[in-house]
Amino acid sequence: MPTSIRNIEFRLYPTKSQEHTLVGWLGLHCELYNAAIQERRDAYRKCGLSISYNQQQNDLPVIKEYRPELIPLGSHALQETVRRVDRAFRAFFRRIKSGDIPGYPRFKSKDRFDSFCYPDLAGWKIIRQNKLRISNLGELSMRGRPRIPLTAGTPKTLTIKRQAGKWFAICAVEYPEAVLQRNQAYTGRMAGMDVGCSSLAVTSDEDYIDNPRNLKQAREKLTAAQKALSRKTRGSKRRAKARRKVSALHGQVARKRKDFLHQLSAAIVFLYSVVAVEKLLLSNMTRSARGTVEKPGRNVKQKAGLNRSLLDASIGALFSLIAYKAEEAGTRFVKVAPHHTSQNCFWCGHKVPKELSVRVHICPSCGFTQDRDYNAALNILAKGLVQTGWEPSEAWSRVAAAVKRETTSMPLAA
Repeated sequence: MPTSIRNIEFRLYPTKSQEHTLVGWLGLHCELYNAAIQERRDAYRKCGLSISYNQQQNDLPVIKEYRPELIPLGSHALQETVRRVDRAFRAFFRRIKSGDIPGYPRFKSKDRFDSFCYPDLAGWKIIRQNKLRISNLGELSMRGRPRIPLTAGTPKTLTIKRQAGKWFAICAVEYPEAVLQRNQAYTGRMAGMDVGCSSLAVTSDEDYIDNPRNLKQAREKLTAAQKALSRKTRGSKRRAKARRKVSALHGQVARKRKDFLHQLSAAIVFLYSVVAVEKLLLSNMTRSARGTVEKPGRNVKQKAGLNRSLLDASIGALFSLIAYKAEEAGTRFVKVAPHHTSQNCFWCGHKVPKELSVRVHICPSCGFTQDRDYNAALNILAKGLVQTGWEPSEAWSRVAAAVKRETTSMPLAA
């Protein structure tokens, strides 16, 4: 029976003594992580030797004899931290081989090492929907309501994570794909979605999805908190307190964004049987315009603001959420090439070049006048239908039949 893995996140509520223990465990995992990197680096620099994961894992029993405080953490959790180092080095060598910027694995401070993992069922157990038992720590209260009960699948791994002063448990559960299916009727509705600047997205049904702009709403508080942080003395308790405040604000923004994207992606999958979007290279779209000393960039401040808005909208995360929920619901999710979707007139195909600041599409050839993003959404849907096997003429006719003619200025004979 085919299966799929789903990560389910729970909020943890440890007692003060449990939190003190968790903080200490994070520090010990961080020490082990940095020591594993140091050993690999020194062995290669001084002796030209490459140390493998198996060698470092086999040394763990000896290390625990000298560092008995590592014993309560569990052998499998310690092995996973060493394996994490191994994955970092494998990624480093893979990037060198492919010609990318390699990025040598770096040491992590205790403030930035915020998670450890149990790679199997040893050392932990979810005993009730709201209780998590961890060896040598006890029972922790937790909150969360997965769409599908944990009892319907098989728990595989558990990651304990500290984020913005709060604790979370991410449980990877293997479910049969039949259990994951979202039971909903086939609607027959089709939609193309164009992500925009003024709105988060515009659909071919002429629905405008507002961008909540969570980061912009919190910008004033964040600016004040970051200024207060910059004035504090490094290493002081007040600076640590100010840093926690900044982290808490960023965490609040991230949680609001995540909640909104989950609700939006679920609604899209529920409404439509076919969803087409652009296949965007977001890394290129959000690249800095600063340039170099020899060739300085233009409109750097404006481009920085646009990049900030794009990253705040989390378009890539939205598409990822739609993709896996569409698979569960039986919805067809298609990514089409983005070339000329905003420039070409949907009605006649005439290319109408326009700058990003021009928000209305006016075709000089056929007179089709529409919002720029709505015109792009129509083109995206037509491309998506062709990509799923429709003939181009049939795809255009299917999309054109749904265009609200009363909002256009096109001639009827076009």
